[in-house]
Amino acid sequence: MRHWILPTLLGVALLLPELLRNASEESRQSRALKEQIEGEINRNFGSDSASPESYRDRQYGVVRVTGTSQPLPEEIIQQIVAKRSTEQSAYVSVWNWQGIPMVTASARGLDSKHHFANSYLVGFSPFKTRQLWVPLYTLAIRKEYQYDHLQYAGLADIWQTSRQAFYQKRGDCEDHAILLADWLIELGVDARVALGTHNGQGHAWVVAIVDNREYLLEATSKRRQSSWQAMPLAELAEGYEVEFQFNRNFFWAKKDSSPTRKYRGSHWVKKSQFIRS
Repeated sequence: MRHWILPTLLGVALLLPELLRNASEESRQSRALKEQIEGEINRNFGSDSASPESYRDRQYGVVRVTGTSQPLPEEIIQQIVAKRSTEQSAYVSVWNWQGIPMVTASARGLDSKHHFANSYLVGFSPFKTRQLWVPLYTLAIRKEYQYDHLQYAGLADIWQTSRQAFYQKRGDCEDHAILLADWLIELGVDARVALGTHNGQGHAWVVAIVDNREYLLEATSKRRQSSWQAMPLAELAEGYEVEFQFNRNFFWAKKDSSPTRKYRGSHWVKKSQFIRS
């Protein structure tokens, strides 16, 4: 045994400097990329002088509901919401249409109007990148978590578009999730905003499907992860109970109330398609 132990130890000793050099080079490249990201944020979008309310993305559209003959226009939901009090209108609404339940959802935006959930993903990415971990890392640096009722004079739920969510320094879970999902979609990822609960509290998060695997991304996390391999698989994430999911175009609902950690499959129904005007 002594005859092969010595050559092995010698081989490790010879390789050690090369391993250390490679690790040092990877660390240097990682630091350089992080500095580049922070430079992009500060150079292009670092100022809070511009009011996020000044950004007017196209949110108007109609929802085509599977199994119905007529689309659901935005005017209908706005007419209904207009009859509610200001406080009542500041809640997410799930809509039925022509006898079909839970076909889509809407929420009040910074313009004080209700818009369909899909419309808040406006096709925005702050800057170009090829690294899938960069959007979540950027959120950790750029955006602070704050409950809507503290930011909007007691109103329960006000949504920001993905563009507004980047310019607006503070936001809650759905603002983080909308920006993260929209940016990942720009990178070619099948990303969706999930609505449900986390440990019994209303919550929104992101599910990203990469290489046919489902990852659960906690958009409000302030851990500065610089590797996609560090992202958790959805099937292992505990405490999350999903009810709905949506991206720029489609809205899904579960067939029943059974809990699931899978975001694709026959237990999901694609309820509707959003058509932006």
